[in-house]
Amino acid sequence: MVALAERLPSLKLTEVRDFYDEHGWVSVASLLPVPMLDAVVADIESILNPTGEFASVDAAIAHLDRTDQPRLYELHMGANKLASLKALTGHFSDFLRELNRSNDPVIEISIGFLLGLPRDTRLAYDFHQESNFMKGFDEISNFHFPLRHASTAENGTMSVLDRSHKLGTLPFRKSRASHNSFTDLVPVDIDGILQTHEELHCYLEPGDVTIFHKDCIHRSNYNASDSCRLVGVSRLTQRYNYAFQRQTSDEL
Repeated sequence: MVALAERLPSLKLTEVRDFYDEHGWVSVASLLPVPMLDAVVADIESILNPTGEFASVDAAIAHLDRTDQPRLYELHMGANKLASLKALTGHFSDFLRELNRSNDPVIEISIGFLLGLPRDTRLAYDFHQESNFMKGFDEISNFHFPLRHASTAENGTMSVLDRSHKLGTLPFRKSRASHNSFTDLVPVDIDGILQTHEELHCYLEPGDVTIFHKDCIHRSNYNASDSCRLVGVSRLTQRYNYAFQRQTSDEL
């Protein structure tokens, strides 16, 4: 049986805080208004399936992946800058101020979305900590959310290692499956960590959001379905006295 991360739709904010502090993650149901997500998906459709030639944006992405991967990369990078996607930052910022009990300014480190290609191992991250990709921040709040379809164990939803944030930022081993795959920064002794920390898969309907700590060990998983798993990730901080510069895979 696949262990599922608990969705917490009706708890008081204080209880959400307590759960997050103890576990290093929390999944909150219906945190995002679905119309905001629909606007993002419509814009992605306009960029990746502009003529409506394909039955769905999933089919358009799959076609480009087969026929023109450089073009798919270019369009994906452009779509990550959509105003409709960035509009979600304000919604998350309000929640983060409540979660952190702080009215300090909220800084967007990054926001974007992953394609979650079906039956493809290149674009799935192995176990890692966000703190090793986003160096120099005392605090990073990561908001992970599906855009179009529910995120399930079948389509490779994110999984977290419960309470692993208490280990702090760990040393890692860097690897890359191929020249066009993600760079993995897998914590040293991950097999030992798996023996002591339960892996939980996040089941998320559109509108649901998993928030996780910068040191929470997590990964995306293999998408065994026939559809893309379009998921957004927003990284925010209220510790704004650090300069962030995105690093290339060789610099990590």
